[in-house]
Amino acid sequence: MCGFAGQVRLDGLEADAPAVARACERLAHRGPDDAGHWAEGPAAFGFRRLSILDLEHGAQPMRSGDGRYTVVFNGEIYNHPHLKEELEAQGPRYKTRSDTETVLRLFARDGAAGAARLEGMFAFALWDAQKKELTLARDPLGVKPLYYSFDGVRLSFASELRALSALMPRVDLDPAGVLDYLSYGFVHAPRTVVAGALKLAPGHRLVLNAHGLRVEPFWELPKRPSWHPHGRHAPDHEPTLPEAEAETERLLIGAVRGQLLSDVPVGAFLSGGLDSSLIAALMARAAPGKVKTFSIGFSGARAGLDESMHARTVARYLGTDHHELILPADVLARVEDLAAALDEPIADSAILPTLLLSRFARKEVKVVLTGEGADELFAGYGRYKAAYLSEVVSRLPGWGRGVAAAAARRMGKGPLFRQLPHADLAGWARANAHTMPADAEPLFTPGFRSRAAKAEPFEWLKDWEGPHSLHGALAFDLRTVLGDCLLMKADKATMAAGLEARVPYLDRRLVEYALHLPASAKIRRLKGKYVLRRIAAKYLPRPIVWRRKHGFLVPWEEWVRSPESPALDALLSDAAWARWDVFDASHLRSLRRRLAAGDRTADPGMLFRAAVLALWARGL
Repeated sequence: MCGFAGQVRLDGLEADAPAVARACERLAHRGPDDAGHWAEGPAAFGFRRLSILDLEHGAQPMRSGDGRYTVVFNGEIYNHPHLKEELEAQGPRYKTRSDTETVLRLFARDGAAGAARLEGMFAFALWDAQKKELTLARDPLGVKPLYYSFDGVRLSFASELRALSALMPRVDLDPAGVLDYLSYGFVHAPRTVVAGALKLAPGHRLVLNAHGLRVEPFWELPKRPSWHPHGRHAPDHEPTLPEAEAETERLLIGAVRGQLLSDVPVGAFLSGGLDSSLIAALMARAAPGKVKTFSIGFSGARAGLDESMHARTVARYLGTDHHELILPADVLARVEDLAAALDEPIADSAILPTLLLSRFARKEVKVVLTGEGADELFAGYGRYKAAYLSEVVSRLPGWGRGVAAAAARRMGKGPLFRQLPHADLAGWARANAHTMPADAEPLFTPGFRSRAAKAEPFEWLKDWEGPHSLHGALAFDLRTVLGDCLLMKADKATMAAGLEARVPYLDRRLVEYALHLPASAKIRRLKGKYVLRRIAAKYLPRPIVWRRKHGFLVPWEEWVRSPESPALDALLSDAAWARWDVFDASHLRSLRRRLAAGDRTADPGMLFRAAVLALWARGL
């Protein structure tokens, strides 16, 4: 796992190599083990390395033997051994054991189409000196980030938004990006909160040459389930529950085994929930020694409100070498620590505990396996019950639909249940928003209010037109909530600590199979992750397998409602917003006073998102 930055020009001038070097200085936390730089005419690459495979010979930027291709690569290619065998059979032996050489040689043979052969998590940039062509690519689920900007002549790119900003002539906030962030707590690709800076969407490649720039998908989420006799990983018929269970288990075991590939110690984050516990159980069977597991909990008044007790139960059952980090109840008072992980604004309060746990785990291991992705693949969140019920109600004849919809609305809380049945995916997406731009408008400065009126923050919704279904809701969350928020939270927090996080549930073969499973394999008697629970029952204690989802609850609302918090005061000050014409700080402070006084009409989430945005902006 690493970080890189670079620049390519189309006007024949030399790339700004010193600026690329400065951008890489902002990526030092992603690659504390080594640094490398390369520049040749219109192209310049820089790199920071966290050594995981081939510790001695995997230095980057890496060049082909003839000097035609140069690559910088961040991630892990899990089918590297298979591809290496294939490529060596057709050409010379490898000079290294690094998967970076696989990327280099695959593209030398197949060109940009080579991205579709890669199984793993990755982002990379490859320069073809003969064609004067740059290719950027990002893995199918978006585990690894990649940002870029293009002014018509100069394309700059980086693994992090802060590093990219060092390559941009000026940095301003994008009104549409800010509105999107305030509505959802994160920004949907390809937009960012920085004007002119874009995220390469998951499963996409960018190609730049003398003919211009094009961005195109090499892998796409299926918008609806189907069965393909000749599909790569999709079943050729609707699987029965036993078939779904057997194949899902086989693929998950293969994913865990493949992701243990490393020349350094590998551990696991263990929350005590179903997802991470099953990963730890499969690791315990596949790893050569005792697996190191890491969990987090609270002390004081919040002790027992987290899942640490369940993590201890699982660790004892599996016989892991368990390490537990206990945080004080007022952990958000350490908000300054959060700045290290906020490469882009993500209003997820769990990012700070994830950062602290990553630092804790980094003392023992360089790599951890985590449980991200299981909820979105197998319908683990409560909101998927609403999606499932909406689909069921919509299939009923007109005379029974109204009665069934009324009954379904009483089975849960919030707008997702109140608005049943949902007519389309766009309606589902809007119901997932924390707030709408109009709700934030009274807090804005007049200048930002004017610019925001011309913005289109929900332009990304055009990609989600179509009938609503459980499958559509899962695909939507995989692409947006998971890809743009949860995976980015995990990447920023772990890499800020120099720790690589791997996600077995997001193995592409498993994802492609799981997305074609019928709803009945995922939700039974309104309980999600049904097929996953059946698998877990073979490896874990029954109370762990069937207990309700709990999650790690960080007391962020207490923090914004507290009348005394110097850290929050600083983020709502005039000085914090002097550079950015977005919020009238006096209006934010007024909102805070209302919250401290117990005003239930005041929105604590809006204040938290504004505070996180201020903390992020401070680092630019």
